[in-house]
Amino acid sequence: TRRRTSSPRAQHPRPEEPQSAAMNSREQEGIQKLLQAEYEASDLVAGAKRDKVQRLKQAKQEAENEIAAYRQQREAQFEKYKTEHMGDSGAHEKKIAQETDAAMRNIQISMDANKEKIITSLLQSVTTVSL
Repeated sequence: TRRRTSSPRAQHPRPEEPQSAAMNSREQEGIQKLLQAEYEASDLVAGAKRDKVQRLKQAKQEAENEIAAYRQQREAQFEKYKTEHMGDSGAHEKKIAQETDAAMRNIQISMDANKEKIITSLLQSVTTVSL
């Protein structure tokens, strides 16, 4: 059996490259740029979310205003229709009261004009006996 020794790479340590410090600095700089880009991206996303929420709130408010205006318009149309087709109950009561008062005045006038004739006719009917 052969005993295996460590790999040839392990036997010869890698010599330190002279550019290694410069590459390490560039890697750090690249990492910093990536972190900065990530921070800016997350800031953009957060800003977009805030803007979206604000637009949704504004759209909701506008929709509620439109609904309220439409409801008010439809209620006004209904009231107009109701007044035209069913009559205003206050106006209807007033009209009936006026008609009743006019009829009562006519009855009173007729009674005052014919009171004497009716009394005379009744007295004559009661006092006259026919055999």
